[in-house]
Amino acid sequence: MTDHTTRTARAARAAGPLGAAALLCAGCSLLPLRPASPPPSRHPAPAATPASAPAAAVPGLAAILPFSPARLEAAAALAGRFAAAYDTWSWRQPPAAWLAGLRPMTASGLYAALTRAAGIPGVLAQRAAARQAAAGTATAAIIRDLSPGSVTITVTISQVITSTTGTTRAGDSLAVTLTPRGAGWAVWDIEPATAGNS
Repeated sequence: MTDHTTRTARAARAAGPLGAAALLCAGCSLLPLRPASPPPSRHPAPAATPASAPAAAVPGLAAILPFSPARLEAAAALAGRFAAAYDTWSWRQPPAAWLAGLRPMTASGLYAALTRAAGIPGVLAQRAAARQAAAGTATAAIIRDLSPGSVTITVTISQVITSTTGTTRAGDSLAVTLTPRGAGWAVWDIEPATAGNS
């Protein structure tokens, strides 16, 4: 008998028991599973108690917020629109026109402050000399602070500024605080996001 024949015969003898074991394992996996019974106890089982009422439902996150998720989404959308309008201006646009775009979204106290700031002669002269115009676009908004009377949203703005020297891109991050006004919101404050809440 050659060495090759001997190896083949040994492999055939080993394959028989391995094949049988494989069939046995496959057959066991087809059997239905029975739930495991608990181990016998040395103590008697407690008496059955009447069915209790279902556990009280745990309130979802929306139930503990001072405003509904839909109302917070509306606040974030308004904060984004306001911040984009705030960072959009032109040397050709009079301050009254810029303010007119902000007025419907603004609380009266902030509107008065914006009116005072919009007409600063030095800023207007600089914009006119360089023929500057800016277009702001809100790119992100996240809730920064939330209380029963207000929500502060950090809005990230992408701003494109054109002038006689060309076009530049700038980023801005503004903290916009809103307060409820009827069923909607009004912008109560705006400041650089790095300034913190004030």
